[in-house]
Amino acid sequence: MPDIVQPLKGFGVKSNKDEIYWEGFAECYNRGLVKNVGVCNYGPTLLSRCQETLAKFSVPLASNQIAYSLIGRHNGAQETVNKCNELGIKVLGYYPFAMGLLTGKYSKESIASLDDALLTTSKTSLELRDLKKYEKEIGPLLGEMEKIATQRGKTIAQVALNYVICKGVIPIPGSRTVTQFKDNVGAMGWQLSKKEILALEEKADKIRGFEGAGFKRTSEKFVGYGVEKWSLD
Repeated sequence: MPDIVQPLKGFGVKSNKDEIYWEGFAECYNRGLVKNVGVCNYGPTLLSRCQETLAKFSVPLASNQIAYSLIGRHNGAQETVNKCNELGIKVLGYYPFAMGLLTGKYSKESIASLDDALLTTSKTSLELRDLKKYEKEIGPLLGEMEKIATQRGKTIAQVALNYVICKGVIPIPGSRTVTQFKDNVGAMGWQLSKKEILALEEKADKIRGFEGAGFKRTSEKFVGYGVEKWSLD
């Protein structure tokens, strides 16, 4: 990920080591210590710089991992996907379900179960609190997803994953049970139509962009001395 660990930044001292790391990646690749080089949370600018540096050592940039979902295309995410597709870099998308929001778990209809959710989920109370904030606005999108799922004989979660795949991104879905794993597999082997994609995006664009929940965020991280942020620019 970007070199965000800058403990002396508050004192005006900042030292960016991105290029040093890239040259280190290249050395590891050329020595045969790694088979591929990938990065995470890089926006278009860093991607271009990184690829140019690696190319000097004849090393390809294989992948870039970012948060991406139907409601997580803002703050440079979609622009980053477009740039990766242009440069031939595979995109790995984490939080493709937006931490469960795009499976219907935290819709207004199911929100009553949240009071007991801590008994059956690994999510913290802070995460559940943040996810619950979407209950009033995510309904129309889930309704559209359910309509498409019913017509295709799929689940809402499978529609969420297939959308990500259709945008040229390899989703990284979580699966805590065999049932969830099988459901994830059901997102492959078919494609949403352009009309369905547009209908989903029309509903999704009316919802605030997903930026994580609790201490799990899409553009910030606790690094020991405090919280550091990055942007996909």
